[in-house]
Amino acid sequence: MKNFLRALRMASKYWLSVCLAAMCSFAVAALWSANIGAFYPILEVTIRGKSMQQWVDEEIAKKAQAIGAVEEQIAESRRQIEALAGEPARQAELASGIQGLQMELVGQQAQHQSYVKLKPWIDRFIPASPFQTITLIVVGLLASTMVKHVFLISNEVLVGRVALDISRSLRDRIFGQALNMDRAAFAARGNATFVTLIVHTTDMLSSGLINALGAALREPLKIVACLVGASLICWRLLLLSVVVAPVVGVLLYFVTRSIKTVSRKTLERAMGFHGVLLEALGNIQTVQAYRSEALEQRRFESGTMQMRSYCLQFIFLSSLSKPIIEFLGIGMLGTTIIGGAYLVLNQETSMLGLRICDEPLSVSALLVFFGMLVGISDPLRKLSAVYSSVYAGTIAADAIFPILDHSSAITDPAKPVELARPHRNLEINETSFAYNNSSQQVIDNISLKIPFGSTVAIIGSNGSGKSTLINLLCRFYDPSSGSIAFDGVDYRDLRVDDVRSRFALVNQQTEMFNESVAYNIRYGNPAASDEEVERVARAAHAHEFITSVLDEGYETKVGQNGNRLSGGQRQRIALARALLCDPEVLILDEATSQIDMQSEQLIRESLADHRGERTMIIITHREKLLELADVVYEVVEGRLVERPHLAAKAA
Repeated sequence: MKNFLRALRMASKYWLSVCLAAMCSFAVAALWSANIGAFYPILEVTIRGKSMQQWVDEEIAKKAQAIGAVEEQIAESRRQIEALAGEPARQAELASGIQGLQMELVGQQAQHQSYVKLKPWIDRFIPASPFQTITLIVVGLLASTMVKHVFLISNEVLVGRVALDISRSLRDRIFGQALNMDRAAFAARGNATFVTLIVHTTDMLSSGLINALGAALREPLKIVACLVGASLICWRLLLLSVVVAPVVGVLLYFVTRSIKTVSRKTLERAMGFHGVLLEALGNIQTVQAYRSEALEQRRFESGTMQMRSYCLQFIFLSSLSKPIIEFLGIGMLGTTIIGGAYLVLNQETSMLGLRICDEPLSVSALLVFFGMLVGISDPLRKLSAVYSSVYAGTIAADAIFPILDHSSAITDPAKPVELARPHRNLEINETSFAYNNSSQQVIDNISLKIPFGSTVAIIGSNGSGKSTLINLLCRFYDPSSGSIAFDGVDYRDLRVDDVRSRFALVNQQTEMFNESVAYNIRYGNPAASDEEVERVARAAHAHEFITSVLDEGYETKVGQNGNRLSGGQRQRIALARALLCDPEVLILDEATSQIDMQSEQLIRESLADHRGERTMIIITHREKLLELADVVYEVVEGRLVERPHLAAKAA
C-alpha cells in the first residue's frame, strides 16, 4: 500500500483536477441523498391527501404541542424536586430526568424552527394542490438527477485524466529507467519485465488510481449522505441496522487478502508470457529454420493458460466480494424492516427495552428511512469492484516503484573531472571482472596501455572474455577490481556520457531501428547534415548499394531491426553510423564477419585511411583486418597475451 500511496501523491501535481473531482463527488453524494429524501413529502401528500401547506402547518402545530408537553414535564419535575427536599437520591434521579427532557426540548425546538423557516418557502413556491405539488417535486427530481449525472460525468472525466497522466508519467519513467539502467541490472530483469511494466502493470495501476480517486471517494460519500439522512429520521434505529457490519468486515478482509495474492501471481504470469512472446517473435528466423513453430505455440499457450487461470481466480474473488457487501446492505435493510415495522404497527418508541425514537414513526418517515438504506446498498455494491481494483493497483505499484527506485551501478561522480579531447592514452590497470560478483573471473588481472591513434587487434576463442573486455572499455560495466582510465583518470571520476561519447561500437549483431537509412546513420550524430551522412556512407562503402539497390535511397525504411537489409548491408550502415560520431576510439567487434571479401577489402581500405586519426580496437579473425594492427593480443581464459608473431606477420 505504501507504493500505491506514492502513486496517489503524484496526483498532487494535478491538484486542480483532483479538487474539482472531489467537489463533483460531494455534489453527487448530496444529490443522491436529497433525491431519496424528496420522496418524503411525496409520500406525505399521497398518503394523507393534503397539500404541503397543510402538512407544514400541522408539523409546526405538532412540534409546538410537543414543546409545550416537554416544558410541562420539566416544570412538573422541578416541582417534585422542591417537594422532595429530604430525599436527595430521588432529587438526583429527577434532575437526571430533567437533563434528558431538556435535550429532547432542544431537539423539538430545532425541528420546530426548521419547519417555521421552511413554511415561507413552501407558501411561496409550492402549489396548494396536492397533485400539482407531486408533479412539481417529480419534475424537480428529474432535473436534480440530470444535474447529478453532469457532476458524475465530470468527476469520472477529471479522475480519468489524472490517472492517465500519472500512468503516462510512470510509463515514461520506466522507459527512461530501462534506457539508463546498468547492464547487469537490466540483464537480471530482461525485456519482458519492462514490457509488462509499461503495458500491463501501468494499466492495472491506472485502473486502481481511477477507482481510488473517483469511486473510492464518491461511493463512500453517497453512503455517508444516506446515513446522515437516515440518522435525521431515527439515529437509534440506524445503529440497530448496522449490527451485521463487523461480520462483513471480517469476510472482506480475507477476500481482499486473497485478491492481493492472486493479483501478484497474475502479474508474474504476465511477465512470463510476454517473455515467450518477445523471444519467439524476436528470433522468428531461428524458430522457422528449426521448424519450432508448434513448440513456441505450446509455450505461449501454456503461459496464456496460466494467465487465464489466475485471472479467473481474480474474477471469482472479485465477484465473491459483491455478495458479501450486498449482504451488509440486505442485513441492514432486513434489520430495519423488522424493527421499523414493529415500531410503526404498534406505535411504539421502544423495542426490547431500548428506546429507539422519541415519538412513534410515521409510515412516510419509515419508508424514506428504508429508501436511505436502499440508497446505501448501491454504493456498497460498487465498492466491491473498487476494492478489487485498488488492491490490484497496490500490487502494480509494488512492481513499478522498486524498479524506479533502483539506482544504477554506473553513475556520474559528485565532482567529475574534465578531460581534454582527444585523450593521449587508454589504460587498463590490473583489471578483473566477474559477472554477478561470482568467484569465476571472466577478465583476470589484465593490464594494457593503448596510445591514442594506435590500432589494436584482439583475438580469442568464444567465451574467452573478448566481449566482456569491450563492455568494460565502453563502461557498460565497472571492473570488479583494478581500473580503466583515460590519461591516468579513472573512468569512475569522469561523467558516464563523457566516457561513452569517446567510443563508437560496431557489433557483429547489428542493431537497427525501423526508420530510414538516413535516420539509422544519423543516430550517431543527430545534428549531422545530409552531406555528412553521405560522406560517412561512402567511407563505409554503403553509398553505392543505398542509392542503386534501395528503392527510396537514404529514405528507405530498413524494417524491424533492419530485416529488409542483408547482413552485410546492415554492418556497413552501422559502420557509417560509427564514423559519423567521429569517435576517439572505434571498436569493431567481428564487424566484418557477414561482409563479402570485396566489401571487406573496401572497408579495410577505409579503416586504413583513418589509421592514426583515432584509436581502433578490432576484434576479428580475418587476416586482412589483422594486417591493420600495430599489435595483436589474444584473450586466453580471461588473460591478455601478446602474439608477437602475428604482429610481425601483420607488419
